[in-house]
Amino acid sequence: MYKIKISYILIFLSFTDIVFSQSINSKYDKWLDPSFFRGYNVLYETPKTLQDFMDFKNCGGNFFQIGTRGFKAEDPPYQDQEANIAGTDQLVNYCRQAGIYYVIAVRSGPGAYDTYLESTGQTGESRIWNTGNTAEQSLYGDMLTSIVQRYAGDSLFVGLNLVVEPRPKVKYIAANTSELYKSFLETIYNIHMDAVYSAWIAEIRTIDSELPIITENFAYSTPELFPAYVMDDPFIVYSAHNYMPKEYTSAAVPYTLVYPGTYWNITYLSQQYYDKTFLQQVVFGRLKSFQGTTGGAPVLLGEFGIMLPQGGCYQYISDVADISIANGWHFSLWVWRGGLTEEWNYEMFREVNLSTFLSVLERFQAPPIPQLIFPADSAVVGSSVTFRWDSLTAYNAYDIMIEMGDHIKIVVENIKDANYTVSGLPVKPGHVNFWKVRSKNPGLDPASWSDWSAPRAFIVDTSVGYKMKPINSPIEFHLSQNYPNPFNPETKIDYSVPKNSMVKLVIYDVLGREIKTLLNEVKSAGMYTLRFDGSSLPSGIYIYRINIIPLEGNNSYTSVKKMVLLK
Repeated sequence: MYKIKISYILIFLSFTDIVFSQSINSKYDKWLDPSFFRGYNVLYETPKTLQDFMDFKNCGGNFFQIGTRGFKAEDPPYQDQEANIAGTDQLVNYCRQAGIYYVIAVRSGPGAYDTYLESTGQTGESRIWNTGNTAEQSLYGDMLTSIVQRYAGDSLFVGLNLVVEPRPKVKYIAANTSELYKSFLETIYNIHMDAVYSAWIAEIRTIDSELPIITENFAYSTPELFPAYVMDDPFIVYSAHNYMPKEYTSAAVPYTLVYPGTYWNITYLSQQYYDKTFLQQVVFGRLKSFQGTTGGAPVLLGEFGIMLPQGGCYQYISDVADISIANGWHFSLWVWRGGLTEEWNYEMFREVNLSTFLSVLERFQAPPIPQLIFPADSAVVGSSVTFRWDSLTAYNAYDIMIEMGDHIKIVVENIKDANYTVSGLPVKPGHVNFWKVRSKNPGLDPASWSDWSAPRAFIVDTSVGYKMKPINSPIEFHLSQNYPNPFNPETKIDYSVPKNSMVKLVIYDVLGREIKTLLNEVKSAGMYTLRFDGSSLPSGIYIYRINIIPLEGNNSYTSVKKMVLLK
């Protein structure tokens, strides 16, 4: 009997080993979860801060495609590109701190130039695809494996995009189907992308057998030219990029074109009326069919967007995102906080309520649960009280629920500021009441609502102002998100100090130049509100930073947040 028990234990351990070995491939499992990854591309060329990533997470985004130029130079002697490596490391570290999944998308390397620079004539033609160029193909493969090794073991690293927007031969190829395009490459130019991809994948598999690998189609990964090649590997994600109709998405002057509208189409080689139905049936039709023939292989809409605001751009972005979600595709918009200009940067588009930007946030996952600030747990308050919580970003809305007992429940929905004032609360001596808050994305879809926060207790007593029971924790160091945000021209900034401290709060522009010192003095323990008037400043993103140094002790506190002035 003892030996039998031991056998059972060994069998059980073997079974758990199998289960565990399967579970560690949870990265690819997430790609099999329809539309799980929803986010943006992000580049290190435009400086980013951790707050940029926290803002993204607080909007409900969960995925960044980190675009990186090669870790090695394109041309001999193929030196290590330390700036590219450091820039990628920085974005990866921000993802790790914020808890955001990421893919590394490689834009160049030995023998391969960035496709955008290549197509605009700023570089020569990439050599990487040429049959017989095994030397540079091998160097590029070595670079890919070094990237995998660098971020191996990170559960947030969910894939490697081998090359962004491959376009073998910059010369125009007269093809409007994938079959014709492939024929030109293989018979005219003797280029076989599948052979190059296969070699790279085989090299990666020597060090990571299960990492999801993203492959893109030829011709900028245009969906109307799908499929290119189906790779013989169990963990492939197929990626498309959509900027069709090109005339509309890349127009050089804002508000000159409109969607829906008539534009040139690749499939028909003629002018066609683009609306949601046309996008779904024609522009994305072959991509959808391709996914069907592969038994539901995961698809990433790796890039889509519009350069400058145009008529109907909110609807255009919404339609593309909705089609992606309806088909179970993951998506990453171009590009997260790309700079101070309007180009590609939806947060800067001069539209009512930043509607194009919000159209994507409406389709993100649920934002985090907000942190409750005031009143503290078990506080005694008067019959009029302002409930306050930490603002996540300028774009979230909130619901508050106040439970007064005897089935009295106050629910206020879609609050834009991170506070709500209630007057005339019913007084029941000694009765304990509760309040809690949840956050929402701009679209207010129940699927993108957070859970309720843990409730906080409070007691109403009209004879006193706010006070704390002795059992409660002391006030903590804290800097809140300004409210309202975006603002014009005035906003409020709350902060708290638990003990007598030297407090300095300074406003900066995004280049780090000091704009104004709002406070630089000793404050006693308490909770405070500052007002900032931006009347004399242009619209844009500004930074505010607090530094609190207690007069006794050495545990100082520093916090940095962003605010948006929108005139």
